Amino acid sequence: MHLDKLRYFLTEHFEKKLYTYENFKLLIHPSVTGNSDLLNRLEDDINLMPEISKTLDNTDIKFYRYDYNENLYSKSELLAFILASISEDWDIIKGIDSCTGKLHFWLKHEDIIYDPSLAVITKEDIYSKRFKKLTEIKKEDIRQHLVENNNVSKFYEKTRFINSRKNKSQDFSITFINKIIEEFNKNVNREVALDEDKIEHIKEYFMFDDFIELRQVLSQKRKSYLKGSNIAVHPSIDNSILDTIKKTADCISCLMKQEYDMNFDYYKWTLGNCYGLSIMFTLFNGNFKLVQGGIPYQRHDFGISTNHFYQHSWLEIDDIVYDPALKIVTPKELYYTFVQKQDEYSKEETENILRRIGFNFTHFRDFMTGIQIGNNESIRYRSLVNKIDSQEMNEQAEKLLSLVQKYKHD
Repeated sequence: MHLDKLRYFLTEHFEKKLYTYENFKLLIHPSVTGNSDLLNRLEDDINLMPEISKTLDNTDIKFYRYDYNENLYSKSELLAFILASISEDWDIIKGIDSCTGKLHFWLKHEDIIYDPSLAVITKEDIYSKRFKKLTEIKKEDIRQHLVENNNVSKFYEKTRFINSRKNKSQDFSITFINKIIEEFNKNVNREVALDEDKIEHIKEYFMFDDFIELRQVLSQKRKSYLKGSNIAVHPSIDNSILDTIKKTADCISCLMKQEYDMNFDYYKWTLGNCYGLSIMFTLFNGNFKLVQGGIPYQRHDFGISTNHFYQHSWLEIDDIVYDPALKIVTPKELYYTFVQKQDEYSKEETENILRRIGFNFTHFRDFMTGIQIGNNESIRYRSLVNKIDSQEMNEQAEKLLSLVQKYKHD
């Protein structure tokens, strides 16, 4: 079976007659796509991988997501040891290709197989129809294996030189891998580093990638971590704050679902709900002050620059910002590199404003003065503004506040 056919067989993909570039991308079996955290971490690792030297036979060593090159197939051992050395997810499997009888290496996480030499991700039961396992090299044993076997050197050093330069060559593999790890870590650190150029870049493009770049410098976390269902805590802040957040978030989610049939999730789908998440949180936990303001930025269209303001809402406790929409906990000083505070409200002040505006989770200052919030200029929005200080609004708020007291004690 030719390698391109093998790739389709292992992943249940079919050769595309149109959009043929898809035939050369990383192929993922449909049963694996639900494991988004693992796939996000792998994508992150590949994107941060440093440039790797070509082998003796002039083969480019890459972890392909696109433009797969089948010359990599014979480099399975090298690829497996490189990836497993920089990732916490994968063990190495040494086995054989049952059709050729030749040694082959791949990576395993639980029952998921990643073979970078084929650029496929699939399930173990499917992969085992072609490849047979001989032995497993656990993550914690990889370095010792490299030291004892020097198995990477054969891809870069000619055999006749190894024997004559044994002392210089015996450490080749571990030195080679250590250098890749060092460069990989530099790339990781470079992503979260902050200088004036990076600050200006983020201010201009913070909305273009679901705020990932902004969230990354505020939390010092990997992009793959931020794409998951995690609240990212800056390294300078004690992670115990997550226990407090979870306790409050669980109460709020329960109230909103049971009483209003609304999904208020503090771990998933938070973008776009900054007002609701932050207002409800301060109602339940008065130690966190509600803060509203936004992010100033510029748009550049047809050579003309215009100033704009992205309205936003978050929470503060002591010198810490918890932004439930961005799912980050970060120092105030760092947060205000990008964000501008306009108003802050205690729990009591928040309750009193809601008594005036009812069940409207919004930018308080702008709502009460009739200024457009976001892109909302609907007739319904204008009618809500006209109902400020009405009995209807007061009743909505009193109902909500009584439910907060009820669920706080459940």
